[in-house]
Amino acid sequence: MHGSFLKVVAIPSCLLACQIAWAQPGTVAHASGHAGTEPSAAVVDLPTGRFSVAQAVDAMRRGHLLLQAAKANERAAAADVVGAGLWTNPVADATYARSVANAQNDPAGSYGIGITQFLETSGAPDARRSAAKLTEKAVASDSELTVRSLAFDVETACVALAAAAMTVQLYADANAELDRANQIVTSRVRGGAAPQYDASRIAVAVAQARAAFADAHADLSAARGDFDVAVGPEAKQLPGLPDIDLFDIATPAALPSLLDETERLRPDIAGARQRAQAAQAQVTVARRSVMPGFSLRAGVYFGTTPGEFGGELGVGVPLPVIDHGQGAVSAALARSEVATAIADAVALQATQRVRALYEETQRRRENVRLYEETGVTQSHGMVQEAEAGYRAGKLSVLELVDAYVAKRDAKLRAIQLASDARLAEVRLRRAVQAGTQSGQ
Repeated sequence: MHGSFLKVVAIPSCLLACQIAWAQPGTVAHASGHAGTEPSAAVVDLPTGRFSVAQAVDAMRRGHLLLQAAKANERAAAADVVGAGLWTNPVADATYARSVANAQNDPAGSYGIGITQFLETSGAPDARRSAAKLTEKAVASDSELTVRSLAFDVETACVALAAAAMTVQLYADANAELDRANQIVTSRVRGGAAPQYDASRIAVAVAQARAAFADAHADLSAARGDFDVAVGPEAKQLPGLPDIDLFDIATPAALPSLLDETERLRPDIAGARQRAQAAQAQVTVARRSVMPGFSLRAGVYFGTTPGEFGGELGVGVPLPVIDHGQGAVSAALARSEVATAIADAVALQATQRVRALYEETQRRRENVRLYEETGVTQSHGMVQEAEAGYRAGKLSVLELVDAYVAKRDAKLRAIQLASDARLAEVRLRRAVQAGTQSGQ
């Protein structure tokens, strides 16, 4: 999705071999203990259909309601720019006057109409418009942040959903093998070659394995729910599972390059700086509003005496005696300091977060590599040996159960390590290109 940022590297094939294939055919190992290939995947009711991360992100862009809200915010900010630069409306007035002391000489009174317009000669409207334009840019940066954040939410949900599905398949395969062990134990107990304890112990192991499988299925449902929330209304158009190879882990670019990209591309940093500039522009607005201009009134009157008609012109000037900006200007200066400090904090937190996530990503990739080198996921021979040893009476049922559980847990750990590494890589890209709504 961000080709300039990542270089994909291949994970060694023996680690890829431990991935849980969906219904890949294979040769089942012989129960007698002879060597054989890994058993075929158990049939499990996983969702059908596949979709890519790009398809999921496109679906989010088509219908997510938060994107509609972001666009509406942009339109509102654009309208604010128009409104900020307008002068106040003129005021029309009408007057009536009648003499009280000499009413007999003025029986009808006099009438007048006029229009008053405040002329903002200090340039306050231009200053307000400049501040509003900066705020408009900040809102546009917020919209871009929303788009990027939602896209990373979708990618994170895809990784988690893929890992949950692989875990379900893993437990299904492990339970199928454990059922075979249960048959071996039951056969020996019925034949009198093993005590009833063995049957009880394997029954406990089978029950625990089935409970773990049910938990994994519940986790898969929860992961799908998180995915649907991330994508939005169009999620229903994406049945099935994401087409993701958890073990295909990307290598991040060098840290200095990532820090430079963070500084240049993160919309929340740009938005914070634009708001700081807007706050500085509001200082100018406050200062120009102390003596913004003057009002001009023009009107006509008639009726003071029969047939009399005349005009009038008036000027009004505000007197900044009581309020001479001591409150508004000081408040604007303080808000400018706040906005500047927030912008600096967002930028600092961004670089700190990128450095920390870069270190985490490197360590998690190394964890996957080191785990692969142990070869513990290639444990089918151990299970075969345990089965043969139990049949021959050389191993106990506890050792038989341990072989199956150890094999399952080894593969489960591989999935967890790979998933953690992929999610760390996604968090790093998010920290570089989007951050979060709070600037983290």
